[in-house]
Amino acid sequence: MLMTGVSAGRPVTGSKVTPAAPFFPATCCPPLGRRGLLVGGAAVLGAAALGGGCDDVRHSQGDARPGADSTAGQPNPIGHTHAQSSAAATAIISAHAIAPDDPWAVAHGIRAMGATFTIASGQRGVDFLLRHVTDVVVNGRTLLAFPEKVEVHPNSFLKTMLEAGVPLDYRFTHKGRSRTLADLVDGARLLFRPQTMMDPNTIPWSLIAFSRTTSTVRRRWTNAWGEQVDLDAVVDVALRDLEAASTPIDAAMRAGRPLSGKPPVHSFTCGGTHLLYGLLSAIRYGFGPKDARPRVEHQTALMVWRMGGADVDLISRFYAGLPRDPINTWRELNAKLKVLGHAEECLAFATRQVRMTLTPAQQAQRAAGVQMLHRLLADVHALNLQQVRALDPVTYQQLIGDTCHAQHGLAMRSLREPGPGKADWSGRLT
Repeated sequence: MLMTGVSAGRPVTGSKVTPAAPFFPATCCPPLGRRGLLVGGAAVLGAAALGGGCDDVRHSQGDARPGADSTAGQPNPIGHTHAQSSAAATAIISAHAIAPDDPWAVAHGIRAMGATFTIASGQRGVDFLLRHVTDVVVNGRTLLAFPEKVEVHPNSFLKTMLEAGVPLDYRFTHKGRSRTLADLVDGARLLFRPQTMMDPNTIPWSLIAFSRTTSTVRRRWTNAWGEQVDLDAVVDVALRDLEAASTPIDAAMRAGRPLSGKPPVHSFTCGGTHLLYGLLSAIRYGFGPKDARPRVEHQTALMVWRMGGADVDLISRFYAGLPRDPINTWRELNAKLKVLGHAEECLAFATRQVRMTLTPAQQAQRAAGVQMLHRLLADVHALNLQQVRALDPVTYQQLIGDTCHAQHGLAMRSLREPGPGKADWSGRLT
């Protein structure tokens, strides 16, 4: 049972937060290249000149806040039910996550649509990503890995394939040789260095990949540098980081008050949602310290509270201090989509795979977040995304990726049975 005896804080009305940086400073998308930065910089000036009065870039709900239900008494627009949201998200993903020059977007397409996701060239997305595998030589050993500049976060492509159900014996050709996904798992384990890869913005994807492919009877291994890796200890450090960064949220939830400002966890990738998901995967497959489950359950309770309105309220106050121009409207929409979509992924995994039970109050908070998520996906679907791309390429990129996460979370929520289980890993490393 998740933590009980706490209630959601009430929104603060009339207060404003003076913004100093984007709401979520760390995201799971790659940095733009020089061309993208130049285009984006020029576009910001153009958007500022447009202001909020240009009809074709104004928010799809007029002057309403992103996600606001301004359609009461009107026919439901696309996105207000699960089926409609799925249709909206699928349309966005099918049009914008298929570019054969954007591995990051394609990986998110696989996240949303599964291992059979196909890109514009007709190639399967999995095969397209595997074309980017490279050799890494450490102490005379040649290992397979995805380049960091392509993958962005270590083992994010690998864990995406594993979660999509791509088997370890799946074959691809690298430099004329037939290789398998298991070879990439070997490489990931041997290249993992706890001393340099334990940052909260680095570790989440490795937690997922390793927990799904490591035998519980062989919980430790030696990496390519001869260093010992203890997966239980790695999970404990990551959990301590999440707990420390979430302390202000815990205090606000217990007191039944809104967040007074951004807590440290909001500086983690996508607001700390990736780290929670990684920890949920770890306990799902039996890794972590003895008290890991109740501790992760409590962090999940905090995520329920955040999804129930706390984060959206803070985001609204954050953007209320900014001019209501198109770019700020899009960024507010994206910040809300980001946290709710990623949060639903966490909660769907927690309830279906980890078998956590939500209280009736927590179920209501989650349902409120999901309903808001439906409206946000409808808002994204109504945007002219090509125009967003031209004026604000960073936000465009994030809108596509976050739509993929939202689709994946909603799809997991609707599944009748849990998704692909633990990989059949024999533990070939010594």
